[in-house]
Amino acid sequence: MKTGKKHVLAALLVYLFTSMVPALLQASGSGVVVATIDGERITDSQFEQAVYSVGRGSMYHGRPREDDQYREFRRNVLNQLIERRLLLQEARRRGLEPDKAVIEVTLSQYETRYSSTERWKREGEQMLATLRQRFEEDDLLARLEDTVRQAGAPTTKDLRQYYDENVSAFTEPKRDRVSVILLAVQPSAGAIAWQAARAEAQDILRRLADGAKFSEMARMHSSDATAGTGGDMGYLHDGMLSEAAQAEIDKLAVGDISQPVTVLEGIVIFRLVDRQPPRLRAFDEARERVAGLWQRDLADARWSALVTRLHDAADVQVNEEYLASVPVAR
Repeated sequence: MKTGKKHVLAALLVYLFTSMVPALLQASGSGVVVATIDGERITDSQFEQAVYSVGRGSMYHGRPREDDQYREFRRNVLNQLIERRLLLQEARRRGLEPDKAVIEVTLSQYETRYSSTERWKREGEQMLATLRQRFEEDDLLARLEDTVRQAGAPTTKDLRQYYDENVSAFTEPKRDRVSVILLAVQPSAGAIAWQAARAEAQDILRRLADGAKFSEMARMHSSDATAGTGGDMGYLHDGMLSEAAQAEIDKLAVGDISQPVTVLEGIVIFRLVDRQPPRLRAFDEARERVAGLWQRDLADARWSALVTRLHDAADVQVNEEYLASVPVAR
């Protein structure tokens, strides 16, 4: 299955980058139960291994920090473990089975690649067993998610209702057609260079006020890539320029020229050539996008509802005392 294969490969990458939890971590568990899910235990050893592995890919790099932020991180890891156990239980209740043939091919490729290493010679059997279990669980979860997210085909009524309730998703934003003159200044340049650019910008504004064409001034003075076309940047929407530049453009009426604006690249002068207001796309024009978003949102809602239902129905007990004290030695 395509999704299952993707999860298998993702798990393989996680495994390669974490290079297995060190033997010290594996052996350091004291048998303390950190959480139970319908009687199924998560021990301190299992939990700390997960914290270590997730931490390797986060800001903590596997090094515990005894503070509130790190405690919150650890709680999030435990929540992920609990959710994973609940979903695996549900997948097995539904009779789902992993694609063992695909998993064995992946494991065989891994064994072929690493069998000559000293570590593989020492720990290969254990590593294969760990990987096989992880890959089978990941494939089960992928199959469960694929099943739950099947949203079916929407009716035209479904799509029209979704369209009416989410018009902002189908509205094209305001677009401004802008021309620019950029007087380039290196960010690290001294105050004299910036003052010179501002003075040149004021001189250009005076010449524009006296009747000079913006396009000619751009060709003569601009360092922007658009200089050859008279500074024409085409149609832009909010977010394509810096906040300072967009704020200045928003003040302009069509045909107006801005005051000089300081940006990272230097000093700029804008001319608003045209403005197109927001436009709501007609239903028939947006139908394909409506259907795609409807499918996505319904699939997300189905998955979220399953997770919530599993949590509500399960007997989950968390060892709050263990979570409150960060085991720094690990």
